Amino acid sequence: MLKNRLLRYTNLPILFDILYTKKFTLLNPTFWDDRNDAYYLELYKKRNKLKTVLALCFTTKAETYHHWKVFSDGSSGVCIQIKKDELLKCFNKNPGIVSGFVIYKYIHQLQNSPPDLDELPFLKRKPYKDEGEFRVIYKNKKSEIGTKSIDFGLECIEKINLSPWLPDTVVNTVKSLIKNIPDCSTIRVSKTTLIENEIWENIATKNMTSQQR
Repeated sequence: MLKNRLLRYTNLPILFDILYTKKFTLLNPTFWDDRNDAYYLELYKKRNKLKTVLALCFTTKAETYHHWKVFSDGSSGVCIQIKKDELLKCFNKNPGIVSGFVIYKYIHQLQNSPPDLDELPFLKRKPYKDEGEFRVIYKNKKSEIGTKSIDFGLECIEKINLSPWLPDTVVNTVKSLIKNIPDCSTIRVSKTTLIENEIWENIATKNMTSQQR
């Protein structure tokens, strides 16, 4: 688990919007792939008589192939590394915001000990535990809205990793585009070496060479 860091996987168009507007946007979870997760949030909304429940999800785990493939597949994928405490200071200035780590449980655990209402937005089935999710929730009793954008400071962003499938021929162009966005010149940007790492490859090459001598 990353110490005081959050990772947000997304794509280049969304990244550009985040950097230009200096806003993160919470969305309606109704259409999430995990229907169990969406159901719990909808139940939380109904039982609390809320007009709006929106969410934004991060992971607290170091990058994995699974994260890239599921959450930002393809050459336009990006991973934003964020300073957790600094970002939450920005979020917590807004009424209706709650946040916390997602807890993963088996069905039999819930059967033996049903969850409290306030646990529902932060509860998922055990097979999802490798996500290591941290979730931000926005709730509103008076207004029904589809999205909620929240201002944050770009100093919260520590690093941006580009997709392992981004062609090397366009990496420098994408890095230049990001760094030319106002106030983004000092943000570290690089292509992840998760699926192709020169140091990893050289270790085996040198070992094989030494064995042949």
